[in-house]
Amino acid sequence: MANIIKFEEKYSEQVYDLFMNVRDEEDFFKEFTYEEFCGHLFRSRAFNAEGTFIALEGEEVVGFASSTVRPSDDGNEKASCYLHTFFVKKEFRRQGIGSLLLEKVENYAKLMGRSSVRFVFVGGVNWPWYIPNTDHHMHPGMPCVRINSDFYIFLYHHGYYVNSIHEGFHLPLAQYEMPEKVQAQMAENAKRGLTVEIYDPAKHYGIDEFCEVINNPGFAASIKNNLKREKPYPFLVASNNGKVVGWTGAMYVEPTGRGHLDGIVVDPNERKAGLGKGLFCNLCKNLKEMGASYMTFFTGLDNPARYIYLGAGFQVAQSFADMKKDLK
Repeated sequence: MANIIKFEEKYSEQVYDLFMNVRDEEDFFKEFTYEEFCGHLFRSRAFNAEGTFIALEGEEVVGFASSTVRPSDDGNEKASCYLHTFFVKKEFRRQGIGSLLLEKVENYAKLMGRSSVRFVFVGGVNWPWYIPNTDHHMHPGMPCVRINSDFYIFLYHHGYYVNSIHEGFHLPLAQYEMPEKVQAQMAENAKRGLTVEIYDPAKHYGIDEFCEVINNPGFAASIKNNLKREKPYPFLVASNNGKVVGWTGAMYVEPTGRGHLDGIVVDPNERKAGLGKGLFCNLCKNLKEMGASYMTFFTGLDNPARYIYLGAGFQVAQSFADMKKDLK
């Protein structure tokens, strides 16, 4: 039986080799150089050596599990422990090694006073993945566990349940055309002074008030941080006769060819006018014109905005499960 020990830095190269060995099985996860891997995992602010374990067969690393704990946003110190990385070498599976690694993570969670373990993107270490059946169109972070993957089934059989479902959307932008219904709605909105266009501080006002009314600290920070840049990225706003009532994140093309997407939000007082659709569809149009070859993002299964994405031509490329186990 393999020996399970806490992570030691001297095993870093073997952990990288193990990751690449598992990655090469199906070409789902992005490949890394050793230096990139260390930067993504071991030098991440979310990496915690105390919650990281390796399985050794002699001196060979055959399994790896890494988890972290952090205070929850509401200050609840008994929030989850987050499992973010887990893999076992193929020829050593179904021998109880994965079970022993998972047990170590769960015991660590209990030691840290956590009431549950979750595998979900808020853990802080998110692995880039390739959209299936594409020319390596890449999404920068896996939100949680691929539904019906071997890991999903493994967790399910160890008492983990589906806490929520997230869907990964994808569209090659060469296929994108602005839907006629959206164009018609925008024309009607324009008669009432509701427009969607690139933000111009000489033309639009109320951005600070908008940041307050949306009650979303993450989006508000994205807006303000971009505007603090020496040369802010362009972004779209919906406006009511010049007053900002909707926003999309910074628009630029990532080195992979992916059109960047921070998010979309509309003032609660201005909803039901199709502004969300107008913002999203214009975002796709602008990113296509900027040279982006594709867009990807994920959202919760119960998010009604998914119908905007589907209506714009996007398809669900992969479904994921936020998996959780309540500890006794």
